[in-house]
Amino acid sequence: MYGIAMDIGTSGIRAQALDIETKEIISTVITLKHPLPGANVVDHLHFALKVGAQAAHDLLMDDVNKVLDNLQIDLSEVSKFAVCGNPIQLSLFNNIEIRDLAFWGDEVLERKDITPPSRNSKIISPKDVDLNLNDNVTVFIPPAIKHEIGADALAMLYKTGVLNKEGIYIVADFGTNAEIALVIDGEIFTCSAAAGPAIEGQTIKKGRLAAPGSICDLNLEEDEWRNLVLDNNLKAAKGELIDPYDGTVSEESDLDVDIKGITGTGVIAAFSLGLEDLLIEEGKIDTDDGLIHLQNDVYIDDDDISNIGKALGAFRAAFITLAESADILLDEVDGIYMAGASGFYVDPLKSLTVGQIPASSKNIYQVGNTSLDMAKDIVLNPELLKTLQGIADGMRSNHIMLASSEIFEKIYSLELALYDQGMPFLKYNEWLGKYGIQTVPEPVDDPFIERIFDSDIPDLGTKGLKVIGVGATFKADMEGCTSCMSCVNECPEKALEIDGTEITLRTDPCLGLGCQKCVLACPDMVFDYNKFFEK
Repeated sequence: MYGIAMDIGTSGIRAQALDIETKEIISTVITLKHPLPGANVVDHLHFALKVGAQAAHDLLMDDVNKVLDNLQIDLSEVSKFAVCGNPIQLSLFNNIEIRDLAFWGDEVLERKDITPPSRNSKIISPKDVDLNLNDNVTVFIPPAIKHEIGADALAMLYKTGVLNKEGIYIVADFGTNAEIALVIDGEIFTCSAAAGPAIEGQTIKKGRLAAPGSICDLNLEEDEWRNLVLDNNLKAAKGELIDPYDGTVSEESDLDVDIKGITGTGVIAAFSLGLEDLLIEEGKIDTDDGLIHLQNDVYIDDDDISNIGKALGAFRAAFITLAESADILLDEVDGIYMAGASGFYVDPLKSLTVGQIPASSKNIYQVGNTSLDMAKDIVLNPELLKTLQGIADGMRSNHIMLASSEIFEKIYSLELALYDQGMPFLKYNEWLGKYGIQTVPEPVDDPFIERIFDSDIPDLGTKGLKVIGVGATFKADMEGCTSCMSCVNECPEKALEIDGTEITLRTDPCLGLGCQKCVLACPDMVFDYNKFFEK
């Protein structure tokens, strides 16, 4: 009998097939995109509200089932399935009410006649969610702590064990929508930082998610940079030694993967080394052609630095906001746990430099994909679901809505000034003092760093890793269209094609309703995004 563990993340789906008797992992499948249009979880929610939750559920489940088909096992022999993710992703999977996730406050929900559904742990049948598995398969869905704090946040708290520790700890799952928890002797302060897709390599010119062939880190060797590239087992392998000023290669590599781009962690590394080498000053790249050159013509430009800077700024602003809300100083924190692919593959010392984690972090632990790992634990021990529900019920949790936090607004405005206006960091701290907010602490000299596993997904299984594409293609006839190509030319992700008045949309690269450059570009105002999904 087989079991399947799945993590539905904002940037893609990850799944593993397991032999329940031997507890061995058989295979791993990942996608490099989410099937819904959009660059972050808010985009996915917006899309579902606009075109309908059923349409969003159908799109998601098409690709969930595609992932299952690629696990290289006999699906008729599957008996257990567990899925983990944030509240929006699991609500779309479970096809339940999502509107309560879009609004804040009981008065608003009552005025809009929205009744939040239960997000406690559930055991359901595959047919309840259109999962292409036998009806006798047991489907496990772990609980959310509150409607705004999902099973993914519970996973990182449970898997790191911080709930049972004395002291002050931060746990952060870094992604497009980062879940961050500050735990003080068991009391939890949480927030979700919508950092944006740059942190996972998206909206970066040569960016891509963590997959074989991605530059994931860079190290300084004398005056040149060593590229580190993910190999076919998602391990960081030695790449070329290169001059970042002009791309001159002084030492080639014998890697057996094609270099296809750079992850968000690689961009963070380039940012950190660029500051150290003075290639980056006041938020701009200071080279002859305005580029930082990496292996195989991969490069970083000023827009990339701005995008990753804004993402890192969201993290730093979130950490300070949590600390202020809990009435502690960041230099009182005993340790930080970095979860998720971005938290695992990044060099923590570089994270300290650029603000991804508090500069005062004394003890740093990298723990990988806790969401997928907890789903695997549930498959192998279904009784864990009751334990997790008990943890969720008993938590003392304080959730800070960053969107309505005046503290976060003030701090993030300073972050934007750093990366868009070249404001000196000294002025940044001065303004924090004027606002009555704690300043950024001094960096520690020699932090303790422990990488708990060898890779984000430590065991890919006997049949290894498979990377698959996702998304669907939709066509719509735009009445009044003159085929002027404005929408196609303005699409930043090249997601559109046009034939007469019929326009084709690919959902996987589309940035969704948060972009709408296609709509705004139409000179005759006849481009209607909703028409793609009317049927």
